[in-house]
Amino acid sequence: MDINPDRLGKVAIIAAISSREEEETFKQYVAANTRLKLGITFVSGVRTDVTKTFVKSLVACALQSHIIHHHHNEIHAVIHAGLECLKGVSSDVAAESSLKLKVAIVSDGRWLVIAAHGESAFHPETNHERMGFGVMHL
Repeated sequence: MDINPDRLGKVAIIAAISSREEEETFKQYVAANTRLKLGITFVSGVRTDVTKTFVKSLVACALQSHIIHHHHNEIHAVIHAGLECLKGVSSDVAAESSLKLKVAIVSDGRWLVIAAHGESAFHPETNHERMGFGVMHL
């Protein structure tokens, strides 16, 4: 089955859920077949720590991956999309639960999408997947 990464959100979600092996192949495909910019980072820790560092990590990733420039409106877009994504991925998580997230940031120069996928657990027996998603115009 072939999946056509024809939408920003779809590209972000596929990148966020990809394995390390799939990630490289997918990044090469996106670079060769689209004009999209894609960056991937990881954020982990207990929820209270993740909520403090999540947006800073995303801004750093977006700048280092050349997805955005160091302009206030572009940083603002990462902040808003990041907060929307964080709200989805961390809702109903106990304060001291652990989160381990792979986060993808994608832009076409007009819109920016952030998708996060990973696991949360308060106890090893309660480990389960989570996903968050955020979109903002540049």
